Amino acid sequence: FATIDVTKGITGTLPTANGGTGATSFSPGKIGQVVQSGSDYSVVSTSTSYVDFESSSGTAWETAITPSATSSKILVMSTLDIRGSRNGQQDGRCSAKMMRKIGSGSYSDVAIAVETIGGYDFGGNGIWIKGCINFMNLISPNTTDAVTFKFAGKSGASGAEFAFNGGSTDVTKCTLLEVFA
Repeated sequence: FATIDVTKGITGTLPTANGGTGATSFSPGKIGQVVQSGSDYSVVSTSTSYVDFESSSGTAWETAITPSATSSKILVMSTLDIRGSRNGQQDGRCSAKMMRKIGSGSYSDVAIAVETIGGYDFGGNGIWIKGCINFMNLISPNTTDAVTFKFAGKSGASGAEFAFNGGSTDVTKCTLLEVFA
């Protein structure tokens, strides 16, 4: 077999292979990729410890993106449909948090929304409040391994109930954008 030395004698523009752009660098602030997932699975709990939001029974709802460069940042935008309630008592507050892991590592907290859904009824007759928690965070994971996000919630007081997607099927979404730095 003969070999060709491509460093000599080639002039002009080389073709781009495999659907590439031909770009050799990207400007800071440009979006490299977008990943979105949603869940319409309902989780209802009275736990005062964090419980994962699920995509199906026993399966944590996770959204992952793999940065193309270690300098890339990840913009996380999420809207979580959550309800806090309590029958016959005043405290129906609940909390939610966003966590991330890199590669096969462990999850760590990124943001916590403490007692942001639900309410406190000073009359003590019970309360039911539904709303959305929005997390928007720009993180610098410094990796080209997959970065995976998940969410969890808990009741603020014993006997209070929180519901993730309690009757809603179209609100809960998580969008991840790779931002070139």
